[in-house]
Amino acid sequence: MNSLRDMRVLIIGLGLIGGSVARGLRSRGLCKAIDACGRDPRPLQLAAKEGVIDSWSTDLSELVPKADLILIAVPTLSVRRILSLLEPLLGEHCIVTDAASVKGSVIEDLRVVFGKIPSMFVPGHPIAGSERSGYEASNELLFNDRKVILTPVEETDAHALSVVQALWQGLGAQVSSMSVRDHDAVLASTSHLPHLLAYSLVNTLSAQSLTDDIFRYAAGGFAGFTRIAGSDPVMWRDIFLANGPATVAVLDAYSAELARMREALVKSDGAALEKAFIEAKAARTRFTQQYFKTEHDGGLQAPVLTIDGPGGSGKGTISAQLAQLLGWHYLDSGALYRLLGIAARRAGVATDDASGLLALLGDINIRFEASDGSVWLGEQEVSTELRQEAAGALASEVAVVPAVRAALLARQHQFRQAPGLVADGRDMGTVVFPDALLKVFLTASPEERANRRYKQLIAKGNDVNLSALFLDIKARDERDSKRAASPLKPADDAIVVDTTDLSIEQVVATVLELVRQRLPTADN
Repeated sequence: MNSLRDMRVLIIGLGLIGGSVARGLRSRGLCKAIDACGRDPRPLQLAAKEGVIDSWSTDLSELVPKADLILIAVPTLSVRRILSLLEPLLGEHCIVTDAASVKGSVIEDLRVVFGKIPSMFVPGHPIAGSERSGYEASNELLFNDRKVILTPVEETDAHALSVVQALWQGLGAQVSSMSVRDHDAVLASTSHLPHLLAYSLVNTLSAQSLTDDIFRYAAGGFAGFTRIAGSDPVMWRDIFLANGPATVAVLDAYSAELARMREALVKSDGAALEKAFIEAKAARTRFTQQYFKTEHDGGLQAPVLTIDGPGGSGKGTISAQLAQLLGWHYLDSGALYRLLGIAARRAGVATDDASGLLALLGDINIRFEASDGSVWLGEQEVSTELRQEAAGALASEVAVVPAVRAALLARQHQFRQAPGLVADGRDMGTVVFPDALLKVFLTASPEERANRRYKQLIAKGNDVNLSALFLDIKARDERDSKRAASPLKPADDAIVVDTTDLSIEQVVATVLELVRQRLPTADN
């Protein structure tokens, strides 16, 4: 039996990793059948009910004899117990692989249990995970564009290696090989140490007297950095116990660097601090340029969350809050069209004059000030004017011109930078970022959207009429949905969220959970 497609796959441990593998195998039709085994029957029963697996048992002896390929997806320190159970049951040609985060301990477990390293065993590690755990958190896209490291040894069978490689590649992963020693050293630096720091930082701040204020006023970067402290404590306990020496080595180097930083602070040595920061910035720039290349370079791209929807659906407020919580960049695409509309009105250029608008677009200087949220058109701040209904109407008019949309497309793509982008607009998921990680389409009833806009404008001291706002929103919806160029509609794979009866906090929480399901933010 040479092909993965002809094989019966057994997954031991139907948690986040195991469950996601099962879902991916099933949705892509990569193998003949999928079985699962675990100590807790509840996720196994759920997976069977959903049609993700073909059969299940809590007894390995019922499933192992039928298996052609076995994936061990249990915590690192549980691998030896599973190997002990497998040893008397395995057939000569059954391929076995694992997903443990530390490979040195797995190799040692193999030697203890089998007295050697079986040729059909292929050590592996999918660098994909989440601060959420369990089968309920699994998803079929977990491994898309994620790295999987295989650590074959001298005894590893070439055919077994090719099958395991085909498994992960079929799930959308980028597969590479590395020695066991190098793997554990690299992961200690890139994954294990960051988790240790995140756990330690949260504990340190939690012990401070101003804990509530510290967390209340934390910026998005803090939330992004410490999010991995929400990962499974038991799993990470096992990882650190299994990879202690390698983690201690990089921790010692980091502690020495912290000591140098502390000394510079104590001495008020600005030159030393600046030198260290410049070196770090240069190193990070080299890293992002090499590993977060542009689409044209054929490399990885930063993830994008698109928030589309009609005016008044809450997408601007929601998008800004999500960008802050995730620590990502933010693109208000509507502002670009509004600015062009305002510039056209001031210059006397008709909103349907394609050549005039393109010439204007090449001349105007648009500037967003991140420090205070202000928006500038040339040397004039237009933040207030930008949010008025007249500017919105102008934006809808210039947006129907195909040449204008094409010209603004490249400018919008420039906002896609690591660590990620939240893009707010009306065609972000359908046209601008069709490959977005997650596409959300927010909607609300015209009455509710008119009421929201009314309250916003009244609060700013504007004299507005609610009925007029309602009619304007209805007219704009009609115009936007029927325009020939990028009509307002949800992407085919977008998740529609009706915000009519939801608070801002509820919508943010809903979308944030969707992002966490799609994006493995905690590499393990």
